[in-house]
Amino acid sequence: MTTRIWFGMLTGLTLLPVAACAQDMPPRKAGLWVTTMDMGRPNQPPIETKMCIDATTDAAMLKSGMAVAAGHCSRRDITRDGNKITIDTECAFGDRKLTSHGVMTFIDDTATHAEFTSHSVPPSRAGGDHTMVQDAKWIGPCPSDMVPGDMIGPNGMKMNVKTIMEQGK
Repeated sequence: MTTRIWFGMLTGLTLLPVAACAQDMPPRKAGLWVTTMDMGRPNQPPIETKMCIDATTDAAMLKSGMAVAAGHCSRRDITRDGNKITIDTECAFGDRKLTSHGVMTFIDDTATHAEFTSHSVPPSRAGGDHTMVQDAKWIGPCPSDMVPGDMIGPNGMKMNVKTIMEQGK
């Protein structure tokens, strides 16, 4: 998988929570996180990634995602009720309009659960309506062969998202 595709996946991961402001996002524990995304497609198994994070990495991803959202989204409604953040957006990517609704639950600083629905006009090749369920959990300290920002994809490819974000500036 190319770096561009991976960065697209990463952007998708980071855009889920980034519509929220930094003060709305509870901190995540530093260390190794495993994220499983189920895209709701019967012939596509869930996608699992591992990522080593720290406070600086989380803040950089949030800032990067907020910049992308600010450039494309005309509406970002965010409400927080305790450990739940609800996000409703309307964004445009070229001639495609995307509306989405999501609820993120921060179980504590070691686990999150998110459910998102989106509608695309015109529909993408995969259709106009999409659902995604994402679960993330802290599994311990980062291993010695990973530094904050390192992400390992489902095919075992390893990259550093901070480096990719720097290259994209």
